Amino acid sequence: MSIIGLAFRNLMRHRRRAFLTSAILAAAIGYYIIIDGMLKGFEVESVRNFINLTSGDLKITSSDFNPDNLHGLIENPSRIEQVLDTLKFITAYTERLKVMGFVDNGLDQYPVVIVGIDPKTDSTVFDLFRYTDKPLDTNVILIGKNIAKAFGLQSGDFLFVNFRGKNGAIVSVEREIGIVSAPDPAINNSLVFMDINEMRELGGFDGAATEIAVKTVDFRRADEFKSLMAGVLKGVKVVSWRDEGADFLAISQVKQKAQGVFVFFIILIGIIGTANTVLISVYEKVREIGTLKALGMTDGEVLKLFVAEGILIGMFGSLVGVALGALGNWYFVVHGLDLTKLYGEMEYGYRVLGTVHSVWSLKSIVTLAVIGPLTTLLGH
Repeated sequence: MSIIGLAFRNLMRHRRRAFLTSAILAAAIGYYIIIDGMLKGFEVESVRNFINLTSGDLKITSSDFNPDNLHGLIENPSRIEQVLDTLKFITAYTERLKVMGFVDNGLDQYPVVIVGIDPKTDSTVFDLFRYTDKPLDTNVILIGKNIAKAFGLQSGDFLFVNFRGKNGAIVSVEREIGIVSAPDPAINNSLVFMDINEMRELGGFDGAATEIAVKTVDFRRADEFKSLMAGVLKGVKVVSWRDEGADFLAISQVKQKAQGVFVFFIILIGIIGTANTVLISVYEKVREIGTLKALGMTDGEVLKLFVAEGILIGMFGSLVGVALGALGNWYFVVHGLDLTKLYGEMEYGYRVLGTVHSVWSLKSIVTLAVIGPLTTLLGH
């Protein structure tokens, strides 16, 4: 009988112990695959929402822009847009005007960021209007749903919007509201959208903008396009969505790296579990080992027998773990995880709300399929 055959027979003689060791390893591997897929899914959804609702692929501001006092506005956006029209990798752009302000109902106030947008051009860069219940016009402002909830308002009610104009004068107007229910908590909690031309007229901003958001042929090449734009646009600052989203991307990367700690524990489980199982097996088979050696088996072949037992445990645990993890991940890829039921609309680092779908990570699956047998080999 071959070494593998003897190793398999020995494991079947003590199947409960071998099963428990493999099961623990399988559970750890399966859990890792599911969690890793979900974390990557959170990041993918966050990036998509951030680009499609807040940053665009690229953003252009004046090089000396100060959002606190509105110093350094883009006074002549058309000059920049003439250059943008010549760049083949740019598919769309839109002007936005952002100021700090507040909304009130005559009794209570709520601090917000007021964003002036052009409904026609904004929809070519952003997906905002997919999540609104009313079109934007000069008589309507769009507010995040949590702002409306704070005032107990419904779409069609009225609210005062207040901000400081370019010359320092306070502007206060009453407008009908529409509600934004976006998959980004930052928008729902703190943003108000207003027609940019009305906002310019009320605040004395003339044709100025705080930024020009740009959509490109491929958001993944944003940093490359940023360098190209910086070479042809003078006196402005160009940032990519990676620059704009550095904070939440850093949080995502930290969480991904934390998964490496879990891989360490999987390795530890494999080493300790296998060492324990094989050690007990050796003590139980002292007489059997003597018989095998009497029949001509060398010390090296005896060692190979126990190594084979450990590898079989690792292979079984890895295969079952990968299968369970893939099955669980498939469920979350297809059906997703409803975060609203778990966390409500609490902010927890990612720019996502509602149902988030997992993604497949072939690299993680292959790595873990290999780690199982290797850890059990190290356990010897």
